[in-house]
Amino acid sequence: MVNLMTSYPLHIKLENKEAVVIGGGKIAERKINSLLHAGAKVTVVSPALTANLEKIANDKILIWKKMLFHPKHVQTAFIVIAAANDKKVNALVANSVSHQQLINVVDQPELGNFHVPSVLKRGKLTITVSTEGASPLLAKKIKNELSTLYDDSYESYLEFLFECRHKIKSFIQDSAYKQQLLKELLEEKYKNSSEERAAFLMKLQNK
Repeated sequence: MVNLMTSYPLHIKLENKEAVVIGGGKIAERKINSLLHAGAKVTVVSPALTANLEKIANDKILIWKKMLFHPKHVQTAFIVIAAANDKKVNALVANSVSHQQLINVVDQPELGNFHVPSVLKRGKLTITVSTEGASPLLAKKIKNELSTLYDDSYESYLEFLFECRHKIKSFIQDSAYKQQLLKELLEEKYKNSSEERAAFLMKLQNK
């Protein structure tokens, strides 16, 4: 498997991709919630689940295979996460996937070919922090510090930027003026002022 010290950061679209998670504890729950948020079709393999996961399974949001792991469970998966509370089971999961599949082993990252960084989400803004496995606690600490700097206001700000960028690319022909407008949007006044945002949009409509 790939040495995490040579990892390449990227974001993967998982909408409608088959994801299999082995394990039903708290760590598995966090992984499953992230996969569902990304639009993956999730199957969880575990004799037991947390109360929250059991509710999600009962609501048919994921598929629950209430049994011990078998290699056949991951044969067709696009992405696999081994999050059982048993290192031997997780190692078996890692040995059951092909080189074409994505595999993350939560307690033995060296057995997988990708790892999941600490993530801060603010709507369309995604900030990831990784220490390449050296210190997950430090990654979490840095994420918490960034969460203060990039607060909830960035969610609506990014929606505004997205709308403006679309309008600018669609209606402004001059390349230099496009860049001027896009840079102007980064001014602090647009982050928190609905009046300034409305004025900018009005300016675009009048072009």
